[in-house]
Amino acid sequence: EARYRGQKVVVVSPDYAGHTKFADHWLNAEPGTDAALALSMAHVIVKEHYVDKQTPYFDRYAKKHTDLPFLVTLREREDAYVADRFLRASDLGDTSENAEWKTVLLDAATNEPAVPNGSLGFRWGAEGEGRWNLDLDGLNPRLSLLGAHDELVELDLPRFDVGETEGGGIMRRGVPAKRIGGRLVTTVFDLLCAQLGVGREGVPGTWPEGYLDPEPGTPAWQQEHTSVDAGLVTRIAREFARNAEVTEGRSMIVMGAGTNHWFHSDQ
Repeated sequence: EARYRGQKVVVVSPDYAGHTKFADHWLNAEPGTDAALALSMAHVIVKEHYVDKQTPYFDRYAKKHTDLPFLVTLREREDAYVADRFLRASDLGDTSENAEWKTVLLDAATNEPAVPNGSLGFRWGAEGEGRWNLDLDGLNPRLSLLGAHDELVELDLPRFDVGETEGGGIMRRGVPAKRIGGRLVTTVFDLLCAQLGVGREGVPGTWPEGYLDPEPGTPAWQQEHTSVDAGLVTRIAREFARNAEVTEGRSMIVMGAGTNHWFHSDQ
């Protein structure tokens, strides 16, 4: 019924199965490579809806429902840094109940660290009763420290597509960082940009020159591993994001392997 009303169907599957023949687009990724395809779609969406422009619905959703604004400490290693762990309220001298389980973000209005409701530290304790919701209570989390940073630093990031064993390679890309509570920190969003290869002006590191540059994270890079055309992946990522943008997430059906295996994706 959904297809009769114009729903588009995209199937990611290595095999030509019963549900594949109903697809408008078949992304026939090689077995075991769908993570690379997903990363490249994320590359397109993050670049076009968070970096090149800010899509209001995406921005609101990321700030309220994801960990992208939260601060992560950086640990120095040789001549670069590596991501370490979340910054916690206890790192800032907070002695409230379960402070070591309360994560911290940077409020865009004040450029000061803040502890929002909703983390585990509020959920499991008497002091946090009634405060384990996602109400930001006037906070406006910064997704990126770029523009509010103290310095730009280079990170060593793992890559899993080279070397004789998993994690056999390293790529070096930078993030904006700030010193808070005596620790150098960045945001999950900034780490995500680095891992996906979404470069920003002034940030150090080795970055792709475009979607057709086969650096880790791009559509061209995934094509080498999945055999799915880079242009088609870019198109589907854009359509997926555009659908979410105009409907604010109300008209997407995303089904995983469970329905494919057990119910043959009759929907």
